[in-house]
Order: sequence, then C-alpha cells, then structure tokens
Amino acid sequence: MNGKILWRVGWTFFLVLAWLAVHSTTHASNQDNHLLYLKNLSIAQLSSLEVTSVSKTEEKMSDADAAIYVITQEDIRRSGLTSIPELLRMVPGLQVAHIDGNKWAISARGFNAWYSDKLLVLMDGRSIYTPLFSGVNWNMQDTFLDDIDRIEVIRGPGATLWGANAVNGVINIITKKAQDTQGGLVKAGGGNLEQGFGGARYGGTIGEKGWYRVYAKYFNRASFKTRSGHDANDDWEMGRCGFRMDFYPSLNNEFTLEGDLFAGQSSSFLAFTPPGRSVPFDEISEDQNGGDIIGSFRHHFSETSDLKIQFYFDRTHRYNPYIKETRNNFDLDIQHSFVAFKRHHLIWGLEYRLTHDNLPRTPVFIFDPKSRTDNLFSGFLQDQISIIDKTLDITLGTKLEHNDYSGFEVQPSFRIRYKPTIHQLFWAAISRAVRTPSRADHDMNFTLQTLNVGPVQNIMLLRGNDDFGSEKLLAYEAGYRFAPGRRYSFDISLFYNVYRDLRTNHIGEPTQIPSLFASPNINIIPLNIVNQYHEDGYGLEISSQIGMTKWWKLSLSYSWLKLLLHTSKQVNDIELKEDNIPRNQFSIRSYMDLPANIQFDAMLFHVDTLNGLDVPGYTRLDMRLGWNPIKNLSLSLKLQNLLDNRHPEFGSIGALRASEVPRSFYGKLTWQF
Repeated sequence: MNGKILWRVGWTFFLVLAWLAVHSTTHASNQDNHLLYLKNLSIAQLSSLEVTSVSKTEEKMSDADAAIYVITQEDIRRSGLTSIPELLRMVPGLQVAHIDGNKWAISARGFNAWYSDKLLVLMDGRSIYTPLFSGVNWNMQDTFLDDIDRIEVIRGPGATLWGANAVNGVINIITKKAQDTQGGLVKAGGGNLEQGFGGARYGGTIGEKGWYRVYAKYFNRASFKTRSGHDANDDWEMGRCGFRMDFYPSLNNEFTLEGDLFAGQSSSFLAFTPPGRSVPFDEISEDQNGGDIIGSFRHHFSETSDLKIQFYFDRTHRYNPYIKETRNNFDLDIQHSFVAFKRHHLIWGLEYRLTHDNLPRTPVFIFDPKSRTDNLFSGFLQDQISIIDKTLDITLGTKLEHNDYSGFEVQPSFRIRYKPTIHQLFWAAISRAVRTPSRADHDMNFTLQTLNVGPVQNIMLLRGNDDFGSEKLLAYEAGYRFAPGRRYSFDISLFYNVYRDLRTNHIGEPTQIPSLFASPNINIIPLNIVNQYHEDGYGLEISSQIGMTKWWKLSLSYSWLKLLLHTSKQVNDIELKEDNIPRNQFSIRSYMDLPANIQFDAMLFHVDTLNGLDVPGYTRLDMRLGWNPIKNLSLSLKLQNLLDNRHPEFGSIGALRASEVPRSFYGKLTWQF
C-alpha cells in the first residue's frame, strides 16, 4: 500500500478513535432511531420512501415510473455484507458475479463483463464510471457502509437525466446527512476470508446550524481459490477515511461538503507473456490511491421550486506492471426545478466535466497520446405534465451532450404513468440512450496475445479507432406496481431493447513493424475496434415483499433475460454473447426478529449456467445471526456460500484468470454511543 496515503489513513483513524474516547459520554447516536424507524416500517410504508434517481427530484418510490429498487440501510445492516458490489445482489435483474478476490462483473439486462460499460454508477452525485475503459473499478469503490442511507438502482435507461452511459441502468449510492449520524460508532471483525476489518465514525455539531461526521476504516481480505484448489493470489486490502459537513444557515438554504481519501493494494493472476519478457506475468500486484471532494448548495425558492449547484473533484492513481494511470476529474452541475401553470413540473440542468489523464507506456498498453484532456458539455430539460390530477401524467425530456470523441449526442425519452387507485401504478416508457467512446476505444494499443512461429513473433494487437462512434439503444419498457396493504407488495417490469452499432473488433491485414518493439521479426496482427453488431434484448423482472408476521419479512425476486445477436460471424467480445449471461435468476431473503433481541437472517440466490464462460449454475446460501445483548451493542456471525466448498461465478477474461468464491465466515462487533 502507498506509504504516504496509508500513513494519512492510519493517522486519521487514530484521531477518530481518540476523539471517540474523549467524547464517549456525549449524546447517543441518532442512528438508533433511524434504524428503528426502518425496522418498523410496513411494506406499504417502505414503498412510500422518497427516491430521487428517477426524476432527479424527491418522489415516492411507489410513484416512480421506472423499474426501480431501493436497498435501505436496514437491508445493508441485516445482510451483514461488507462491500457495495455484494449488496447489489439484492436487486432483481442485476447480474453480479465475483471474478476473483477483488473484482466483480456487474451489469443490468445483459452485457456483463469485467468493465460493464452500459451501467452508470454514482455516489452522492459523483460519477465513478471510469472514462478509461468504460465501466467501474469496483475494487476502488467503497465507503463506511453504516453511512449509506440507501442505494437506488434503476434498471433501464436513465440517460435523459443522467447522461451518456446510463444505457442499461443507473446505480445511485446516497449517503446519510451528517445530522443522521451523530454520536459515535465503532465496529470490528474478522474471519477466514475477511481476515480483519474495522472502522470508527463520530458525528457532532458545528454551532447551532451545522453538523459533521468523520470516519476511518480498514480491511484485509484473503485470496480465493483456483479451480484446482490452489491459492489464487488475489488478496486485497484497503484503508479509507473521510468526512461530511452539512450546514443550514437559513430555512431556504443548505450547504454540504464531503470528501474521502483511500489507499489500497490488490492482486490478480495473469497468464500472459508480453513482448520483451522471457517469463510470463504471474501474480500482479496493483497499488491504488486517490481522493475526492464534493460540495453542493441548494436554495429553496418556494415549496415547488429549488436550485441546486454541485461540484466535485477526484483524483485516482493505479499502478501495476501492465497499466499505469493517473486521472483527475472536475465536474460542475447546475439544476433547477419548478412548477409552471399548475400542471407542468419542469426540471432543467447544465453540466461541465473535465477529465485529464496520464498513461505511461507499459509492455502491454500503449496509449497515443500518452496524456489527454477531454471536455464534456451537457444540458437537459424535462417536463412532467399532469393530465388528470394524481391519476395520469406524461413526462417528456431530452439530454443534449457534446463530447470530444463522438460529438453531439441526443437522448430523449417519453414516459407515461397511470395510477387508477392509491395502491396501483401502471407505467410505460420509450427512451434512447448511448454509450459514448472511451479513451481506450479511441487511443489504445493493447497486446492481447503473443505467439512464436519459428523466427517470427506474432503479436495480436487490439487497437483503438478514431472513427469509433457511440453504441445506441432504443428501449421500450412497461411496468406494474401493487401494494394493497401493510404486508404485501408486488412489482413487475417488462422490456424490449434494440441495440445498434455495438462495439466489436475486426481483424485487419497483418503488418511488420520492426520499430514498434525494436525487433525485425515481429508480425503485428491488428484487431481494430469498430461499430459493427446489432442485438436485441428482452425480458422481465419481478419482485415482491411479504410481511409474514410482525417479526418475519420475506423478499422474493425473479428475472428472465434473452439476448438475440444479429450476426452469423464469430464474436470475440464476451459481453455480446447470449450464453455469457444468466437466463434465469431468483433470490429469497428472510429477516426474522426472535426473542431475547436475536435476529436470524438468510439470503438464497440462484444464478443460471454461463455456458460461454464454462461457469455452471450455482445456488448460494448466506446466513446471519445477530444479537443485541445490551442497548447500542451488536454482535453478529455471518456465514457465506454454505451449500458448496467453492464455486466460480465468472470466466477468465483474456489473460486475467478468474478464481472461485470459497465458503467463508466472520464475526462482527458494533458499538454505538
């Protein structure tokens, strides 16, 4: 781990613990009341929770005209899970697969891969979708999980409001306000795979109109196993610290400032011999560090009109033998919503984003140019029109963007919502979304494979393309939501997606370029990135929540997905292949509140076979036993993957060797004051 950043994380962690010790007699945390509120909510009340991801304004989840699912803080606590990707398994229709000990493939409605490039992910409004390869580096994304208020997940396009790359979905991670995390919290635990983890947080007041919190955390996770049962050399450790401050100088104004620092190290196993090396890459260690700062200001003109201005800056650095990346992102976003002529709820916004990177040459990757600055300009306008008050409305909107790769992009949508009764909702939508080219699509030279034939070394080179354009989607969706009483809810979504100009690679004419690797006996076989394939996808997603009794709740979900690729040619891109995604998935979650302050929770997941990746279907059972012996003290035991010793969830990707997820257990202690 980077020594300087680790020292800062460790020092902050020490300061937090010292602060906790000094202030241990102060007021108890407000989190108890918040969790008790969530715990006692009926199913109908849960469906009335406020969400913001669908319309960028607060609305009841039961009124949202999209396929939305919310992971609450109570879900996070009762799951016992320790990472954001694992929490996403709860979402119906989301494909979540552990590739190795520190990497995940996560997508919605197909196209799953290491870098799933059609799913936009945000944390408190900051995009964590990387412009290098497109997708998310999940092994760099984390926070203090107790500080997450909810995770809102939209399956289906969200590009009209959120912009390019929100093609198949949007994941919006929203943390709690500082006033909801007052007092102290300390947690620690460990087990056979989660070898050690711990964290501390403290929240207090700043004068009469301000609140703050600070936190620090660390974890160390052991390696998974290979299919032969050997150590996969994919261990992972990370330290992180951060803060948040919320100020309310007047009734109409609020200001938030938050930030994080992190440093970590992860390992992977590569079976690859690049040019110029006599031995292959084996265990690859990657150092990661970075930080971010987010500031936002909101002014309420009236009950029906407000203005929000937000900026963020983040910096990340990755270093390993095959890729070195330093990236800086700056973003400024302005959004205004208001009601006009009684029936029109208008929302508009402008955004500017600048990203600058530095990508030195390695034996595997060459980017030309090595360093680049890109600009993104965008604006959107959306009008929600009430046709019949509280019964029927339509929403029209569009996003207009300009990027440095594909130029102008237009992403419109039309949505209709019909609510015949207070307990029922029908909705339908037609949307257009695009996945814009990444830096790699445009400027990359990536050595995929080397093969010696006599005195000649053949190098297969994946090359970017200046003429590569956006991948396009036209999506048709419909859904029905039903919550007839306090103990039952039902949600179904259907979709038909038409994808055009999908990315693939085309074999070009072999050429001999002696100067590229300083050898006259090298033959370059280029694979050029092009827009070539068309594909259709359709399916359904069902979820239901049932309150069996006051002390027992069940959550059930099922999804079915079909992809149709319109080509007779061989396809090399794994995310395009139908047999690389699960046709069927289902899950059952059970929360039980037993006597003597004991909780027994279980989660069962089933995922279909991935024939194209040689991954058999698997059923995973997790259990958690929790006990609160005294107020504000919680003990828990988490058991994972109880039905088998280990299993694969995804296949190897090129030189990256996937590993198998083992059975594991860990204990955890949480103390609040």
